Amino acid sequence: MAGTKDLVLRILVLIALIWSGFVFRDIIKEVRSRQLRKPEAYPSLDSDVMPALGIFLGMLVAQMLFRPLFAVVARVMIPKKPRWSITVWGAKVTRCCDSVFKCVYYLAMTIWCFSLLRDEPWLPRFLGGSGETKFCWTDGYPFQAISPDLRRFYLTAVGYHLSEVAMLLLEVRHPDFWEMLLHHTVSCSLVCFSYALNYVRIGSLVLLLHGGTDILIYLSKSIVDTPNTRFIVASYFALVAAYAVFRICVFPLSIMRSAWVESVQQVAPADLYGWGYLNFALFTLFLLHMYWFGLILKIGTVYRKTGQARDLQSNLSSLDMANKKTS
Repeated sequence: MAGTKDLVLRILVLIALIWSGFVFRDIIKEVRSRQLRKPEAYPSLDSDVMPALGIFLGMLVAQMLFRPLFAVVARVMIPKKPRWSITVWGAKVTRCCDSVFKCVYYLAMTIWCFSLLRDEPWLPRFLGGSGETKFCWTDGYPFQAISPDLRRFYLTAVGYHLSEVAMLLLEVRHPDFWEMLLHHTVSCSLVCFSYALNYVRIGSLVLLLHGGTDILIYLSKSIVDTPNTRFIVASYFALVAAYAVFRICVFPLSIMRSAWVESVQQVAPADLYGWGYLNFALFTLFLLHMYWFGLILKIGTVYRKTGQARDLQSNLSSLDMANKKTS
């Protein structure tokens, strides 16, 4: 079963890499054409590349430095259990450090994003606004003006997602490597291409919706190995509720529908450059959401049977088995 899953994931990674490569090959030409048509109403990639790369390096360094600094606290939070080897315990401590860092990042980014979008016409009611998703495609797309603050927010997201890919490739491979590689490949290409092609309105909704649930995801990951059972259970039920509502219901029924249906209703097909890849990437994210939601529900079943909270997605305890096979 695991072999079949990894095969499917590798195929999807290959499709994402090849397809995004074709989009990237022609994207500069398309962007240049749009900038020549209306330079005052289109993002300037020439002036945006360096800030995005600077944020990427800053995020990468910040996360690498945060690990040893917070590890002292993480070791106190996660006492070593007799059944854990030093390798497994070290991996759990590192996961706790990374999860705390990401939880704080997504909390800050979600608050920032909502403060920017709360009065915008494309923020729908189910995300705290009073607008409709169809306005992601109005106002002369692709020449929708981007406020300086929204531009800074988006470039921060670009830099962070680039750092996520780099961190994954620099790390020792964990059991969830292929699913995380697929997720990071799709997410990174989505945020980069959506900025370059000015899909910023729909992209900001995707970032807001995912950021809100990512807070609970990484909060749960940071405490799953601690002895604080009540906090673990409370965060688990909050995660299940938020994940079910936003990623399983709202994401496909509203965000994906807007990208698939409302876009072609409001915009000429010639202006929807990269539309096919955009929708493929969103659908791939949804497939990952469904798979991970199944694991989240299974975590509750395992806890009910064994009384032990486990992160089945990362499955760090299997590192010992992998080490035995290679030794």
